[in-house]
Amino acid sequence: MSVLNILSFTLFIIFLSSYSLKLVVLYKNNKINANVLGKGKKDKKIEFVETAVKISSFTWGITWILEIIAGKSINKSLYILFSSILVNYLGILFTSVGVGIFVTAMISMKTSWRVGIDKNTKTKLVTYGVYNHSRNPAFVGFYLMFIGLFLTYPNILTALILIVNIVSIHRLVLQEEIHLETLFGMEYISYKEKTPRYL
Repeated sequence: MSVLNILSFTLFIIFLSSYSLKLVVLYKNNKINANVLGKGKKDKKIEFVETAVKISSFTWGITWILEIIAGKSINKSLYILFSSILVNYLGILFTSVGVGIFVTAMISMKTSWRVGIDKNTKTKLVTYGVYNHSRNPAFVGFYLMFIGLFLTYPNILTALILIVNIVSIHRLVLQEEIHLETLFGMEYISYKEKTPRYL
């Protein structure tokens, strides 16, 4: 396995283990089922968006692992957009920053963190730490990881995954904003006015 793939695999493990650990800790310590993506009674628009995010993010994760394990075989059958070791390592840098931002955002949310729109529980609105600079830092982290995957393994498949995931997650963010405005009212509107959606 190349150094590039070892670094990429390490980042994948850090991301997956921190994500899984957060879900487990929230359930064990607080009895919170934080993964509500595509679950519960929600209107059709939210269900559609959450299903799209579920499928696209699962595809991203599988592709990430396949690129690490069988990248050379994949590249033989796919059109490679460009080849540059410098760009590939830039991809690792983007992924590293993305994982770091995602983990920081997840930790900052404490018990308010959810995967998807939680229609059954009122949580606290988190506006401090990284949430003081972005209303959606976890998604900024995801966007950087999507870009990182594409730059590390620049082919047609990773380019499509980048585009589909950014579009799906942006649509989820728009639905979350409607939900949060309904849930928190002026508190969220005030936060929204002074804090950017992404950066």
